[in-house]
Amino acid sequence: MTNFKQSLIKTLETEIPELKDKIQAGAVDAQTKPPYAAYSTPEETPIRTIHGIAGYTVSFDLSTFHTQLSECEKLKIKIINALEGVNITNKTCYYKLSEYAFFAEYNLHSYSLTFRII
Repeated sequence: MTNFKQSLIKTLETEIPELKDKIQAGAVDAQTKPPYAAYSTPEETPIRTIHGIAGYTVSFDLSTFHTQLSECEKLKIKIINALEGVNITNKTCYYKLSEYAFFAEYNLHSYSLTFRII
């Protein structure tokens, strides 16, 4: 799984320079200024058949944060464009879904994006 994570983060930092050194695991450091992103550890789910396990599907969740909604939406589009169809260790990354949230106490807009690697 580490290969997936490292490849995805490297791709994102290359394609989206404003996120360079601003993509962190889970909770983000309080000193990090927006925009930034937080990811969850990729999760493997077995693909089961009557003959056993045929392979694995990997889910990768990434949340983006920005103080302006329009900039957060631009980040969302850049991330989707950067990862959609990317090949990672003989598997392909596909955008699955996203969800919007606003955190009023921090004045932060966020999109949580989910990708499948199959």
